[in-house]
Amino acid sequence: MASTEVSTVGTITAQLRPQTGKENNTKLRQKGSIPAVCYGGSQAPLALQLSPHDLQKSLDPVKGRNTLLMLTVEGQTGTIPVMLKDTQKHVLRGHLLHADLLRVDVKKTVRATIPVAVTGKSPGIAAGGTLHQVYRTLPISSLPGSIPAKIEIDVSSLNIGQAIHASDVKLPEGVTIALAANTTVCVVTAPKSEKAAEAAATPDAAAAAAAGEAKPAGDKAGAKTAAAKTAAPAAAKAGGDKAPAKPAAGGKK
Repeated sequence: MASTEVSTVGTITAQLRPQTGKENNTKLRQKGSIPAVCYGGSQAPLALQLSPHDLQKSLDPVKGRNTLLMLTVEGQTGTIPVMLKDTQKHVLRGHLLHADLLRVDVKKTVRATIPVAVTGKSPGIAAGGTLHQVYRTLPISSLPGSIPAKIEIDVSSLNIGQAIHASDVKLPEGVTIALAANTTVCVVTAPKSEKAAEAAATPDAAAAAAAGEAKPAGDKAGAKTAAAKTAAPAAAKAGGDKAPAKPAAGGKK
C-alpha cells in the first residue's frame, strides 16, 4: 500500500571562523559567506563560515533538513557527518544569515519528519466518498543516511469506510514510524448525503420519542387540573356548612 524513496548524501565545505561577534559576522555576510556553528557529540563546537549557496545546493530538494551532509572543514582531515539543525533568515529578503549544523552518528538512529504523498484512485472516492488525509507528514526514526525523501501511500484499494494505518505503511529496513500501529493515516468516509440522512433521521426519532413521552405528562397535568376543579366546589360547600357566628355577648340586654 505504500512505498518510499531514499535520497543521496550531500557534501559541504566550510572554513574555520577565526573571529566572532556581530560586527565580524556582518562583514562576513558582506563578502558572500554566512557564519555557522557545528555542535553535538562529545567534541567541542566549531565556529565556521560557509557559502549559503553551497549549503542550499548540498541539501536534497525534497528532504531539505533531513539530508545527511558530509562536512569538510578546510585545514582538517576527514569529514564530519552532520545534519542541518536550524537556520536564521532575513525577515524581508529571506536569504540565509546563519546555520546550525548538528553532528550525528551514522550508526545511530535520529528522529525526522517526512512528507506523505497519496497516489492511486480510490474506488470509494469514485462512489462518492471523501478521502481524509489525517497525516500529511509522518514522524520516523531512522539512521541518518536512510531517511526517506517521502512516503507514497497507494489508496487504489480503499473503499468507503476503509483506512490505511501506520502498520500498513511499508518502509525501508531500519526505518520505523513513531506512531501507534493502529493510528489512521488516511481514510475514505461516506458521502455527505448519507451522513446528512443519518443526521436528519436522528432528530426525527428523538422528536417522535419526545412527543410520545409528552402525552402521559399532559394526561397527568389534566388530571391535576380536574382534581383542582373538583376540589373547589367541595371547599365552597364545606365553607357554607359552617354554623353562623354567635352574636357578641354585649349584644344581649
